[in-house]
Formats: sequence, structure tokens, C-alpha cells
Amino acid sequence: MSKKLAASHKKIEDVFYKMFDKGINPSGKDKRWDEDTKKTYESMVKAFATDYHKEYGIADIAKMTDEKKINELIQKRIDNYHNGNRNEAYNLQVLCSSLKAFNLGVKETNVFKKEFSVGNPDGIRQQMKEQHVVRNSKATSTLHATPEEAKSVLDNIKNTGYKTQTREIAFHVGKISMLTGGRISAILNLKSSDIVVNKETNEITFVKDKGGLTRTVKIDQETAKYLDSLRQGKKEDERLFSTIRTKHNKGTFKPVKELRKEVEKIISKAGKHLEKTVDVKVKDKDGKSKTIPVTQKFTPHSFRKSFALERTTYYFGKFDSKNAIDSYVARRIEENPDLKKKLDKLREFVNKDRKDWRDLKPIEYATFFASVDMGHFRNDVMTTFYATYKEIMDYINGKR
Repeated sequence: MSKKLAASHKKIEDVFYKMFDKGINPSGKDKRWDEDTKKTYESMVKAFATDYHKEYGIADIAKMTDEKKINELIQKRIDNYHNGNRNEAYNLQVLCSSLKAFNLGVKETNVFKKEFSVGNPDGIRQQMKEQHVVRNSKATSTLHATPEEAKSVLDNIKNTGYKTQTREIAFHVGKISMLTGGRISAILNLKSSDIVVNKETNEITFVKDKGGLTRTVKIDQETAKYLDSLRQGKKEDERLFSTIRTKHNKGTFKPVKELRKEVEKIISKAGKHLEKTVDVKVKDKDGKSKTIPVTQKFTPHSFRKSFALERTTYYFGKFDSKNAIDSYVARRIEENPDLKKKLDKLREFVNKDRKDWRDLKPIEYATFFASVDMGHFRNDVMTTFYATYKEIMDYINGKR
């Protein structure tokens, strides 16, 4: 990496650090980022700067403002999407959000001592829309795992003939993700002060989790004891999950990024038996329908998808009558009054094109409360990226 490009990367880091520290956010100060969001945006902008440098030889991000060149880079990603790399839809969406945040940061933090904008996020979104680049949950390469499939992966990790500290971490991190819906990276980054473990009720409370939300989730006794043991003797700012990098350098702990790669490799290998290829209908660049084969594999993110399915099924089982729904909704709103606003917004969305108003269906209530458990508070996110209503009902009816 050239010195100028490295300097640009450093300034990008400084922009996002100051934004995070001061609560500067395109969505407003009442919606502070979590650490993962900051890191994702930062890495996206740095990767974009690297691509721009490789393509055009410009290393100073303040000079990466040529809209024609930016559109060419975006078009390459769009072409990659239509050539089979369906993950580009997600990458482009996040890049738009990252550039929007970065451009605001350039203006508000004064890191660069001048104002400039890299790209037009709204224009990129329009470019994607015109060429039918959309995130399609069915076209994802990540398997939408059932709880039973997720458990089979944990069994494979646990029952392999050899044991290492990293394999033990992979088993427990995967299990925590399956039981709580937490992201693998977020779990590996947990510090002692980030959680409260109740061994009496077998519950874990994530303090200021996704979006600053504090949430409590039921876990099993084994996991509660394991997490509590990790906290013993650790200071509040110490990582829960850590392992020595090498046997010869016992004072050096592996960075989270390195440990995550090892954990992901173990989990993916343990889930190899679930790999399958499915035919999925998508639209080409001109909007014409076509069918493509998609190979779906079990990845660490599959644990979150299994959690979403399990939680939705759990709530659906509780909502067997209107009285049951009304009683449960009233209790949850009493505990957290903000839920009423979220539910009202969902009802408005469901009824926006209807002549006759209707209440939410049991499956919609179930999906909503599952989304609360995951920190999303949005049914469209759940049904787009985790499980459609049909997939949920198929699972409930034993068809999955």
C-alpha cells in the first residue's frame, strides 16, 4: 500500500472515530451507531478508496470525487451481481450508507480541513434500481437454517475427535448466536462489561447491544455457566473470548479478526453436510426473469437465521386467540412503551393500500416480536433476510 493511500485510510478512520465519539449520524443523534456499524462503514469506505486507487492511480480520497469514475466502479459491481455474485447487492447497499455517513463526517468533523463528497449515494441507489440489483433472501448463499440444522452443526463441532481452545470457542460462540440471535463478530468482541449473566434464571442481558438496545434473552444452563466462567477474573474492559496467538508467544492474544476467521472455518466445515443447490428466480439487468442455481452453505450467520425462525415459531404458538395477542401486546408495551410506536407504524404500513383497515395477523405479530428479540423492530427486515411468512408457516406445519 502506498503511503498516500495509507494516509487516506487513516483519515477515514479518524472521520468515523470522531463521528462515533460525538454521536454524529445521518439518522440523527437519537440513533447512535454501535461499534459494529462504525467498523463496517469504515471498512467499506477504505475498500472503496483502495479500489479507486487500483483503477485510477489516485491515492488521496479527497480527490476521489469524479462522478464518472465512481459510476464506472459501481457498474463493475453491478455487472458482478448479474454475473452471479449476488452478495454485491448487500455490498452496494452498505456502501451507499457508508458513503453517505462519510460525506457527512467530512463536513462535520473537519478532519480534512475542507469539504468534499465522494459519490452520490442516492444516485447509486437509483443506478441499482434501474438495473434490478436487489437483495433476494432466496438467492443468498447463506443457508436459512432451521433450529434442528443449527444444532446438528454444533453437534459436529462438539463430537469431532480432537479438541482445541479455538474449537471450544467456536462451539460456544455458535451456540450463543443460535440462542440469542447475536452476530458472531459481536459475540467475539464482547467485553466483561457488555453482559450480565443470571445463573438462577439462565438469562443473558446484553448491555447496549445493537442500536444501543439493552435486551435480555433466555439461554440454557450450560451456556450461562460457561459465560459466567469467562467473566471470572476479567476486568470490565477485557475481552471474554481470547486465545493465545502461538504457543511460543504466550503473551500475545489473537486479534478478533484472526480468531473470527478460525471460528468461521470450523463452523463452515461442521455445516458442510447441509450444503445444497437450489433454483431461484431473479431478474436480469433488463428486468427479464431468469432462473439461476444458487449454492447455499451453512455459515456463522445461519445461526442467526435459525434463531429468527425459532423465535417466530415460539411467539406464533402463544398467539392462538385475539385475547392472547391483546394480553401479550399490552404487557410488552407496559414494559417498553416505545413498542407501541413500532407496532402502530407496522399497522400503518400493512394498511396503507387497503380500503378496509385490519389488525395484524398472528404471524405478523409473531414476526414483529421476533424482530424485537433481534434488535431490528421491523417485519420487512425479518421476512426479507431471515424467513418469509411462507417459510415460517412451512416450518410450523412440518414441511421444512
